Amino acid sequence: MVTVEYTRDHFVVMLRKAGLAEVADEAERVLPDPVEDRRIAAFLVPYGITLDQLASRMGGTL
Repeated sequence: MVTVEYTRDHFVVMLRKAGLAEVADEAERVLPDPVEDRRIAAFLVPYGITLDQLASRMGGTL
């Protein structure tokens, strides 16, 4: 499995664009920079969101 890293700011912007402002605020507080996709996936679990669902909200790509 290939690990992908994103900047925390990039991930926060994606969440805001997807209409998830409160989740974005929490991500900004708790996630490291950069952040691996696996850590992002784990972060999203309590919110009932998967990376695939987030990508879908973003038009298909993160």
